[in-house]
Amino acid sequence: MKWRSRRADRIAFERDALFPLAGLDPSACRNTTTWLKLVDQLSYAGNEAARRYIDGSIDRAGAAAWLEKYAMYTKPRAEQRVKFIDQYRSYVINYNLGKDLIRDYIVKKSGRQAAASRAVARVRGVVSSPRLPSGLK
Repeated sequence: MKWRSRRADRIAFERDALFPLAGLDPSACRNTTTWLKLVDQLSYAGNEAARRYIDGSIDRAGAAAWLEKYAMYTKPRAEQRVKFIDQYRSYVINYNLGKDLIRDYIVKKSGRQAAASRAVARVRGVVSSPRLPSGLK
C-alpha cells in the first residue's frame, strides 16, 4: 500500500466515519486535516518556550507569551502549558520530538511504502522495549 493511498484512506475514514460521529461537517475534513498538520508543526515552539523557561532566560509570563505568539495558544492554554512545564520539565519534548523520532525510525527501518503489518510490527518493537533516542537512528 502506498503512502499517499494510506493518507487518502485516513482522510476518507475521518470524513465518512469520525466527522459525522463528532457532529462535524464532513466536507471540512480535508481542510481540517491540512490545518491540524500545520498546527502540529508549531508544537516545536513549545519546546523552545520550555527550553528558555527551564534555562531561566524567560520567566513564567514570558513562556506563556512565547506560546501565545509562536504556538498560537490562547492565554489560558499557554498558562496551563507553563504549569505542565513546571511539573514535567524537559520531558515535555517527548510529545512531539519523540513522535517524530519514532516515525522517522519506523520509516527508515520499514520503508515509506512498507506494508502496514511490517510498520505495525516495528512500532510494537519500539514501544515494548526501552530505548534511548540514540537507538532510534
